[in-house]
Amino acid sequence: MKTLIINRLAVMLALIMLIPGCKKNKNEVSPFVGNYVIANAELSQAINVPTVEAGTVPIPVGTNITPLIQQALLSAVTCSSPDKSYVELRNDFSLYISCEGANPLNGGTWQELSNTSILLNLNSTAVPSSPIGLSLTVTAIVKDASKLTGTTSVPLPKAMVAGLLTAMHLTLSPSAPDIFLATFSIEFTVK
Repeated sequence: MKTLIINRLAVMLALIMLIPGCKKNKNEVSPFVGNYVIANAELSQAINVPTVEAGTVPIPVGTNITPLIQQALLSAVTCSSPDKSYVELRNDFSLYISCEGANPLNGGTWQELSNTSILLNLNSTAVPSSPIGLSLTVTAIVKDASKLTGTTSVPLPKAMVAGLLTAMHLTLSPSAPDIFLATFSIEFTVK
């Protein structure tokens, strides 16, 4: 009986010593901390859009929507070109947006959900078109020294979708919904 109690105590002591080793060190820097330029965004799912001329038309997978995403996510920052605007993910999990680092705006917070996904909580300062801000979960992230790529979804207002149809020489139907959900791949270049 005495041996059984000693064995149990030894196991419990070993577990107690191992548990702190499982926790993430609070001084560790996330691999996602850094400054990122939105370099590319392409639809990864078609968007079916009602038009005046042709009924419902799909905007196909692979359609480049980079300018729309840059406008939607970086419109609070005035810059001479989109490649000078960037998102800064700080070590304290705050998110800032700026033009070449000048007068960064507090754009919200971010969270590392796993080794391959992050949550960007953009406030209404960062996304003025949304009074409550916008949360984006970027998944299937692959990061190397020069870029971070992943997949996300964002609601696009019908005015932006109408701009995509202009390139196809089509007009958005008046009965179109106010918001379209766009699922797309996104590439951020490390600044």
